[in-house]
Amino acid sequence: MAISKVKPLAAAAFILLSGVARAEATLTIFGDATPQTAVVPDTRPVTVGVRFQSAQRGKVWGIRFFRGATSRDGYAVKLFAVNGSLLAAAKTWKDTCFVPCWEQVNFRSPVSLAANTTYVAAYYTPNGQYAADKFDLTNLRSAGPLTILVSAAVGGNGVYTYSAGFPDQAFENSNYYVDVAFTPDASISRQLVISFNPPSPSILPDAPLGTVVATIIVTWSDGTPFVGSLGFAPHSNDGGIFAISDDKLIINPEGPGAVALSGTTRNVTITATSETSASEHRR
Repeated sequence: MAISKVKPLAAAAFILLSGVARAEATLTIFGDATPQTAVVPDTRPVTVGVRFQSAQRGKVWGIRFFRGATSRDGYAVKLFAVNGSLLAAAKTWKDTCFVPCWEQVNFRSPVSLAANTTYVAAYYTPNGQYAADKFDLTNLRSAGPLTILVSAAVGGNGVYTYSAGFPDQAFENSNYYVDVAFTPDASISRQLVISFNPPSPSILPDAPLGTVVATIIVTWSDGTPFVGSLGFAPHSNDGGIFAISDDKLIINPEGPGAVALSGTTRNVTITATSETSASEHRR
């Protein structure tokens, strides 16, 4: 008598999903904007800066500035109150990136800013050669809560001084491409919420590549639409079994497939990061 062997059906895999909401990313005013005049042929030591405000309380971590020419002696960055009081300073002895680029020098500790209060972000270059676009700050410039004040409202914006001190002179509303790295204070009443549909899905081992495992639902607690990015927490997708497509967790079309999960329980953590992209900068 012939005996036939029947291959048992492999057990389904259960996916336990969790979410991590990350704080809003560091905001800047100019993003990756590139000046039309990246290097002014002026080699005198000079401090250049910008007057700005934030509509929200928050912290400035450092000063950003565009450089089209290198400096063998580095730079000094400073944050001032509008009356010239020095709030923070830091120095670098060399360029922090491959010029031309946006340099960034951070303070030893972040500086708290009050809402709707004017500050001056500046940097000192001992060999000049700063970026400058004339009349670029004639009109309002803003990105998220950050605003560069209209030049006419503050007696000129785009400020400078031929010293290492407080920049309080203005010339033709010039934009010297000085910026801040700013993080707004988190609002207790506004939180990022992550959920999944279904909450704990199961997958059969013969599920084809690209199969949707769950829909990732990200919302702000106050109903504000979520704009940002989704990803995996570290070591949460080892082996590349899953992928994220728009708001869907799927079986990675280029991975080993669901058979790699047969008869197991897999914990997967999705991260949601809210951030302001360069395309959201307004002028």
